[in-house]
Parts: sequence; structure tokens; C-alpha cells
Amino acid sequence: MSETDKRHLGNEWKDWTGEFRDGLMDAAAGKRIFIGLLGLGFFFLGAIGFIIWYLISPRLSQFHPMLPNGLAAIFMIVWIICLLWVVSLVFTLIGNGHLFVRIKDTEICITALLPAIQRLGRRLGIAPDRISHSFVRVSNTLISLTAKPIMPDQLMILLPRCLKKNLRETIVSNAKRLSIMVFTVPGGELARKLIQENHPKAIIGVACERDLFSGIRDVIRHAPVIGIPNKRPEGPCKNTSIDLKDLDQAVRTFLGPNVRLIS
Repeated sequence: MSETDKRHLGNEWKDWTGEFRDGLMDAAAGKRIFIGLLGLGFFFLGAIGFIIWYLISPRLSQFHPMLPNGLAAIFMIVWIICLLWVVSLVFTLIGNGHLFVRIKDTEICITALLPAIQRLGRRLGIAPDRISHSFVRVSNTLISLTAKPIMPDQLMILLPRCLKKNLRETIVSNAKRLSIMVFTVPGGELARKLIQENHPKAIIGVACERDLFSGIRDVIRHAPVIGIPNKRPEGPCKNTSIDLKDLDQAVRTFLGPNVRLIS
């Protein structure tokens, strides 16, 4: 029986063959991976836009001699605005402060761009899990900068069933002490159902990068989400762990600096 057959794998890990390798068991990555791919993607879009404009300009000039220049000006304005958004996002993430004119629903924007960024990253040889981890760190920073204080019973913590038993018991007992909603969920479908039933004002999700990406993408429009990627020393879906300090910091982001989940 293979290592894969000995455990109940989550839907996101159905393709795992049981191989332990870097980037799969430990996908830790900094913000610079996502930011770099985001900037590179916008430059590629600019290059593609220029090529398209160059190819269609002769035909456009047949309709009106000023049409190619007008189209080029519109394209440049849009591209520069997008580029300034990326630059402002970078300065915000570097400084951990509001150093830019915020575009509404920035977190939703970067979440929508992630599939394209992952495709670009794969072409450059970067593991999707590392890209997702970098995205989660970027998203967490933006959420932390814009989070509004809520009551403890409006916060929901979602834990994976693969989390070590002692860790899960510690988190559950401390969360209940603070009247925080806490659930252990086997997958995204049940998590979404619990969110729809309980209507939390904010969510903290503990999971692998794959589940966090799909979960944040589905939920971010309804409530702010802070994701905490788990550590997988024994592979996915078995005895995973987290640093409780990260969870404690996420709780204080939503409930205030004086609230501590872990004493």
C-alpha cells in the first residue's frame, strides 16, 4: 500500500503520488514572488497590447488617419493606471501602511488575477503552491491594513481535520473561551455551508495553500479572510501543524490588540 493510500486526501491533493519533495511539503514563500509575477504580467500585457496595436494600425488608418494614435493614447492611459496601481501596491506591502490611493476591493482584484499569475509562474518553473503561499501573505497584509474591529462571536476560525490533535484541541478550547466560532471542516464545500449559515463578519482559515486559495477566492467578496498555511512534515492531510503565534496575530487583527487567543 502506498503512502497516498494510507491517508484520506483532500480534494486538492488527489493528484499527489506520495512523493516528498521540496516546494510540495514546504511551500513557504515571501511576498516578492507574487508581486514580481504581478508586475511581470502587466509588462507582458503591455507588450502584447503594443503588438496588437502595431498589427491593426494600418487597417485603422484606412478609416481615419488619427484613429491609430487615438487608440494608442487610450491604451497607454489604461496601462499606466494599472502600472501605478501595481507600484502603489508594492509600496503599501513594503511599508505595511497606506502609501497609495486605494482602489476599491483590491483584495478581490488580486484574487481574480491569481489564476493567470499561476500560469505565468508555472512557465517560469515556480511551483503553484509557492505562488499561492506568496499570494496568501500579500492578501493577509492587505486585510490587516483594512480590517475593522468586530465582536468575538462574529469571527469564525476554520480548521482542517488533518491538524495535529493537540493543536486542534488547544485552538478549539481557547476559541470557545473567547466566544469565537470554531469549526473543523473536511473540505471547502462544508466550509462554504458553515459560512452561509453563520454569516461571520471575518474568517481565519487554516489549511494548505491549495485550499486557502480556493477558499479565499470564493469567500473574499462576502467577508475578509486571513489565511494561515499549514506545515506538512509528514506530507499533506496528515498531522499538519501551524505556529500558534500566527493564529494569535490573526485573531488580534480582527478583535483588537488586547485580545489573546493563546495565553
